[in-house]
Amino acid sequence: MANASDVDGARKALLLLVSLDESIATRVLSHLEGEDVRALRDAATGLKEVEPDVVVSIHQEFASTLNQGVPASLAGSGAYLRRIAGKALGEGKTAELWEEPREPSPLNKLPAKTMLTMLENEQPQTIAVVLSQLEPAQASDIISSMPSEQQTEVLLRLSKLQSVPSEVIIEIQDLFERQVEDLADDIQVTEINGIDAAAGVLKRLGDEVSSGLIETVTEKDGELGALLAKAMFRFEDLLRIEGRGIQALLKEVSTDQLTVALKTASDELKEKVFANLSSRAATMLQDELEMMGPVRLADVEEAQQAIIQVAVQLEKDEKITIAREGGGGGDFV
Repeated sequence: MANASDVDGARKALLLLVSLDESIATRVLSHLEGEDVRALRDAATGLKEVEPDVVVSIHQEFASTLNQGVPASLAGSGAYLRRIAGKALGEGKTAELWEEPREPSPLNKLPAKTMLTMLENEQPQTIAVVLSQLEPAQASDIISSMPSEQQTEVLLRLSKLQSVPSEVIIEIQDLFERQVEDLADDIQVTEINGIDAAAGVLKRLGDEVSSGLIETVTEKDGELGALLAKAMFRFEDLLRIEGRGIQALLKEVSTDQLTVALKTASDELKEKVFANLSSRAATMLQDELEMMGPVRLADVEEAQQAIIQVAVQLEKDEKITIAREGGGGGDFV
């Protein structure tokens, strides 16, 4: 890169960001949208070195003062961006942004009623494979219209899916040959997280229906029922984090994200969060919650889900313990 005019917008932003003090860069990043963070991530790919005068020129363009000693080598800038993104946005949201999005399935183009008609005479295993290819909202529309016994059988098989042979995908393609694009091109095996797919369906069926289905699944397969219950973890269940685990969780979550997530939280959960922050941090968080205006419910749920993902990951890493009630036959979370 010879001068700043040769640098596109995303790389200019990246060069400016990684040349700032980390605390400042973290604050800047916390205000960016997910699409902007992905653009920075892509800009960091393959960026190894740049002349210092280019960075100076970029700082001047942004009406900033360039600190002395900016290194000419930018090797590792992608790792640096990933680290400060984790601090600014929380590890759950950052991991989601750094993950390459999966191409949407052509099956999603078909109306739920049409697919339900086509699937009504299919075996539960075939239906489970089809549902795994759909968006959770569409899959839940289909499964909620099935008889209760069929719902259980399909959910059992959906939860157990891990991979699907190519010939099965091809059979599905043939079944929907006029409505579906080439689903099987260059596919040898399709990896599927059946638990996540099943949980995504259950979360959209309402507490009473989903709890009943999980209980029925648990009666037939206790281990699978426990995995589904864990995947159904809800934000209020953060109350069940034992000991100082809540402090470990709060260290991984950005303040902005936490503030939005607590918008609809119970007073009990808010008090638990406040009690595990320093008095100064707790006061600031309370003030931000009181001054916060209306927030879209979708944004609150997104923030809560991101924090839940962090909590579940910390439990998998054995850094926190989340108490659960009742084993196979009690409360489900």
